[in-house]
Amino acid sequence: IPLRLVGSEMCIRDSFNTTMGVIRTVREYLKPYDEVFIVEMGAKQPGDIKEICDLVHPQAGIITAVGEQHLESFKTIENVQRTKFELADAVPADGFVVLNNDFPYVANRKVDNTKALRYGVSSPDKADFVASDIKYSPTGTTFTISGTGMARPMEIHTKLVGECNVSNLMAAVIVALRLGVPEAKIRYAAEQIEQVEHRLNMKHIPGGYTIIDDAFNSNPAGSKMALEVLAMMTPGKRIVITPGMIELGDKQYELNRALGKHIGESVDVAVIVGEYNRGALLDGLKEAEFPESQLHVVDSFAESQKLLSTMLQRGDTVLYENDLPDTFK
Repeated sequence: IPLRLVGSEMCIRDSFNTTMGVIRTVREYLKPYDEVFIVEMGAKQPGDIKEICDLVHPQAGIITAVGEQHLESFKTIENVQRTKFELADAVPADGFVVLNNDFPYVANRKVDNTKALRYGVSSPDKADFVASDIKYSPTGTTFTISGTGMARPMEIHTKLVGECNVSNLMAAVIVALRLGVPEAKIRYAAEQIEQVEHRLNMKHIPGGYTIIDDAFNSNPAGSKMALEVLAMMTPGKRIVITPGMIELGDKQYELNRALGKHIGESVDVAVIVGEYNRGALLDGLKEAEFPESQLHVVDSFAESQKLLSTMLQRGDTVLYENDLPDTFK
């Protein structure tokens, strides 16, 4: 039976993942004949997700991550965990939640009030569903899903790249299987998904080089995945342009230094933009023994683009990791 879907992010140009945004979606877009309502639930403080759950009464939920993003408002990762799991706590006994065990603060949180289906890419132990045979290329990603209740493993191909997209697709596939969607339709749908602007969006430029645009809201897990994709692009130079990450509270230096080290282990050329995270990123690059001849420090994105124009050659791949206006120092 075909399902008509409505989503709080699909219907409105902007991502309205707050209580008022969901209310607007319900009032303006939801129809009596809709069968599935997909709600993205955003949070900046404890209680935000519970408030949306009290409005929509979810029958199923997906928790894709509990990470160190937005620590300036949440203060501790335990607060992030508590808030994200307000969704799981709201699902009734006859529903289910899909949980990403790749994040320790998802894996270590028990769920007793409803059925929990756990999945993993980098941490498959104790997961009900796992991904394997992951292959990235300029055309996208191919991987295989196997798990509890599946008659056989399912191979998926998508235009999207990066472990984060493999992970998100796994969660969607698990929900689709629970809803009784045939495997052929699941595979077809995965093939049709278009890349999201500024989120590991791969663009092939007529000059013969590739841009990986990951400029939206960089975080520790996402930046690591983006660099892993870049590391697999080997025809030419692998270049990263980044100002580092923000909104990390008292872990600002520590996490940006780790990002710098990972950059040093993954790329051929590094361009560091701005002053805010410069010291941390340079310390991480130094720890990775990254050659100074391949390191460039600039004050603005405009300056980085001028520099890039002097070094690009056919076959090169450029990763833009996070994006900040030049007014942000």
